[in-house]
Amino acid sequence: MYSLLVALASSLIAFAAIAVPLKPGYAFLPAIAVFAGCYFLLARSHSKKVEALMMKMQGEVQQNRIENAIRMLDGGYEHAKWVFLLRGQLDGQVGSLHYMQKDFDKAQPLLEKAWVRHWVAKGMLASFWFRKHKPEQAFKILDDAIASNKKEEMLYGLKAYMQVKLKDRDGARATLIAGKAKAPKAEAISTNLVRLQNGQDLQMWQFGDAWWNFHLEKPSQKVMMKLAGVSTAGSAKGAKKSMYR
Repeated sequence: MYSLLVALASSLIAFAAIAVPLKPGYAFLPAIAVFAGCYFLLARSHSKKVEALMMKMQGEVQQNRIENAIRMLDGGYEHAKWVFLLRGQLDGQVGSLHYMQKDFDKAQPLLEKAWVRHWVAKGMLASFWFRKHKPEQAFKILDDAIASNKKEEMLYGLKAYMQVKLKDRDGARATLIAGKAKAPKAEAISTNLVRLQNGQDLQMWQFGDAWWNFHLEKPSQKVMMKLAGVSTAGSAKGAKKSMYR
């Protein structure tokens, strides 16, 4: 990482500047301070530029201009040379966008390199391998992602969904129980846990619209009507509230 090299060079210069006229013992703390300060400022500068790109990218995604969003993020890789873990975050984001478009061949290698804290990317990677009929690989990825994102309800939902598809309802219940312990306020986990205990199917749409981006199932007409009803009811409720402000 360039920031590390620049910070190290600056630290050595500071050390020499103090150690030569005085004594090496006086130079250690100032050199460490220069190293830390230099790295922090450089990393922060490049991180801020990528954050700005991410904000613009989100606008493009909301307008369904995914190709524009991908091209925009490609410009962030020049900054990734300066900051640790930044490339993994960019790989995860770009890979996720390719996956959303069902361009799985482009998505898979980027999702593999994504930072483990990028739970969307790792969830999509697990979904990719599950679609390829490699559940062991999918579960390994999900378990690693859950270990780093313990409160992310979608990851528990993904694993439970896969377990149900493999006829392992007991395993799915255990997964959702573990998820409820880490995210007790997650209604989607609680609701689906009750459904499993009652011998019913999972309702993955309760995890939100993001569920469909994993391409493990398509919304049925009944679900689409239900979601439209929820959206309409929510809009009406919001409008009613605004009338009395």
